Amino acid sequence: MAPVQSITIDPFDLSKGDFTMTKVTFIGIGDMGSQMIKHLPPAGFDVTIWDKDPQKLTGFDSPDIHAAKSLAEAVKASRVIITSVMSDDVPALHLGHDGEPGIVDFLQAGSTLIVTSTLDPQKIFAINKALPKNTQILDVPLIGGVRYAREAALVLIASGDKATVENVLPILKVFGTVKYVGALGNGAKLKLITNVAIMAAEAGIRETLDLADAYDIDYDTVLGLMQMGPLKPVVNRALDTNNPRPLKASVADEEELMNATKDLIKLPLAKGSRDRLKAAVDAVEGEARFIDITNKNTALPKFKSK
Repeated sequence: MAPVQSITIDPFDLSKGDFTMTKVTFIGIGDMGSQMIKHLPPAGFDVTIWDKDPQKLTGFDSPDIHAAKSLAEAVKASRVIITSVMSDDVPALHLGHDGEPGIVDFLQAGSTLIVTSTLDPQKIFAINKALPKNTQILDVPLIGGVRYAREAALVLIASGDKATVENVLPILKVFGTVKYVGALGNGAKLKLITNVAIMAAEAGIRETLDLADAYDIDYDTVLGLMQMGPLKPVVNRALDTNNPRPLKASVADEEELMNATKDLIKLPLAKGSRDRLKAAVDAVEGEARFIDITNKNTALPKFKSK
């Protein structure tokens, strides 16, 4: 992999270069997407949105955010299409499934498809292979959670044709800092690489509290001490009551990592992280919240009732 490069231009200055696109389509209005699209209209973009759940298309007060009635309408509305969905939903959405067409079936000539999901690189290559002529795909996974999306402070790991990245950079920079990392697929690879550490930190909080349970030390004392050291940002994120991310999303990211790398390398730390997070999800009746890794809801069974 070539050294990581950082592309910088004056943010939001659409007068520079030959950038003329002011319409953007955003597909996947979940916890991340619903926060990201709000930054586009103030930056001068007209936004078409679509989600398979119609209820997620409501509640936006900007006149520059329009809900499409179908996937086809959404894709055809713009020359730049951004997708933000869970990894398991990516193949069907982009390539189609059971006779239903996908995004690639509706792309117009000159379109750029920007995929932001955490993915096995092979899924990016499969979408790229299915693209119609005169279209481009960029692999741009995200580092940062919902709060970072809300504050336009995400890190976007952009890979693919460099000229295409530069052309859509005014759009990408609306969401945060863009790092260009070279050839298509490098974004997905780097997201999986960084997720080894990120998921270990998430599972590490839970396992730290498992030991606190064994020693009969209260959680507040442990978490308070951790906030005084280098893990402060990780703990703060885990304690954020406004973070809507379900804990199962972390398990899904770990599963994507394990499946993508199973024939490449053994990652015992990642496997252990996946197993502890999955046990935490299974310990909660209903849907486990991300914040549940910091409370007794996800404690080991023998400590849960204490």
